Amino acid sequence: MSSNPAAPALIEVLKAVQQFVTNLGTDPAQVPVKFPGAVAVLLGQIELQIPVLASSELGAVQSQINAKIASLISSLQTQA
Repeated sequence: MSSNPAAPALIEVLKAVQQFVTNLGTDPAQVPVKFPGAVAVLLGQIELQIPVLASSELGAVQSQINAKIASLISSLQTQA
């Protein structure tokens, strides 16, 4: 099974969503009061993960591109 380099960032986003639900509380009357603050915290936590996610995905894309280029070079070398 291959490792997903984005998994740690995605785990943190899911934890942030879980915390958002917790921050809203269980009292429906308090949801309108708590919602703006809970959303601000959620968005802040997600924004912190964007650079981590972008970096990990960029590495994965670069690996795929390099593998494809190496395959093309190899194919051309056998034809030369």
